[in-house]
Amino acid sequence: MFITFEGIDGSGKSVQAKRCVEFLSKDHEVLHCFDPGHTPIGNAVRSILLNKDHMEMDARTELLLYAAARSQLVIEEIEPFLAKGGIVVSDRFYDSTTAYQGYGRELPLDLIVQLNMIGAHELIPDLTFIIDTDIDTAAQRIGKADRLESENREFRARVRHGYLLLAEQEPDRCKLINGDRSIEEICAEIANILQKKMAE
Repeated sequence: MFITFEGIDGSGKSVQAKRCVEFLSKDHEVLHCFDPGHTPIGNAVRSILLNKDHMEMDARTELLLYAAARSQLVIEEIEPFLAKGGIVVSDRFYDSTTAYQGYGRELPLDLIVQLNMIGAHELIPDLTFIIDTDIDTAAQRIGKADRLESENREFRARVRHGYLLLAEQEPDRCKLINGDRSIEEICAEIANILQKKMAE
């Protein structure tokens, strides 16, 4: 099974991804990865993407870099682990590109969808948790902001709207989780959904 966690920066998705890994690791072999990154090539691309020295980066350059890092992650880590029968939990995947570069940067969505499939090698998550958190609450949780975290409130609002639309368009895969609650409440809801999914 391939599980992904999504949400705006500061939403709490990384905490929940980690909790999910801990929950599943009791009975399963689990790979915990993050996108972009996790591989030497992916980490090199990540350092370019998040560097505030590159504020002039073109939106399409950004899009292509994310797809390149994801391609390496899928081929080098995710697909081999799934092939062994393991569970993969990824902190972000291509839905982030749809939300950030599609809705946030306002690049053509048909271009985003096409490139997402190229970068993901046609791999689609089995289950995606979208942690929906108020943008001002999320912003307060961010410490030292990287290049993307430094974007303005309007950009973050567009990204959040993109995630809400994704949850509406793909309700079977994308589970919208209210992130304006305690970590434990959110974790309990996710565990309940996971147990039902794995029992299918």
